[in-house]
Amino acid sequence: MQAPITSVASAESGSIPIWRGVVIVALAALTIVACLWGTAPATKSEPGVVMELPGTLVGLWGSDQPISEAEKVILPADTEFAKKIYSDGLGSDIHCQIVLAGAEKRSIHRPEVCLPAQGWTIKSGEVVPVKLVDGRVLEVMKLTVVRPVTLNNGELRDLTSIFCYWFIGKHATTPHHFVRVLKTNLDMLLHNTNHRWAYVIVNAPVLEGFVSGGKDLQQTSARVEAAIAELAPQIMPER
Repeated sequence: MQAPITSVASAESGSIPIWRGVVIVALAALTIVACLWGTAPATKSEPGVVMELPGTLVGLWGSDQPISEAEKVILPADTEFAKKIYSDGLGSDIHCQIVLAGAEKRSIHRPEVCLPAQGWTIKSGEVVPVKLVDGRVLEVMKLTVVRPVTLNNGELRDLTSIFCYWFIGKHATTPHHFVRVLKTNLDMLLHNTNHRWAYVIVNAPVLEGFVSGGKDLQQTSARVEAAIAELAPQIMPER
């Protein structure tokens, strides 16, 4: 039986608990030690993700999407991307994206940082286990986000979206930014390994009331998780 992919802790929201403060202090100390006594990793590790999204997903056809001008300007030039929209032609789309860091680390960040800048308000966040089609279990961060949109008739309404993501290292997977940072520093210090992290995003809008037959919140959430269950084994080597 294949080992499940696991991680610790709950959604990164609200006040910082005492134990996380201890982790942050320890992380800072380890970073200082690494800078003073550690040696730079000889080589950058290989990525733990396949940078190719499948042609179809949960019965929907995928089409490649261009990198936005904002992404080109803000992120380092050696950042790699894979982006597709999977659609049934009726507006019920699933968006998938992989962002892979290059030599610089600022390609990778928590989506909670950039979503508000795009007009989204984060209503809730939680870690959910997703059973993959190959039998493994992957923990992902699931956010419920909302932003106002203007309809063709000029009406202003709130659009809800289900937004899921997780981070992938060479032999590591986590839905938590602080776990990724901690592991990065520990592995640099103890194993002279420099993780080349990626993060994967799978999201879909809740179209109930916007289009005929649009799925509600629960149906949309289930569909996003089904897409992850099918997608993850194709882009993540077995570990």
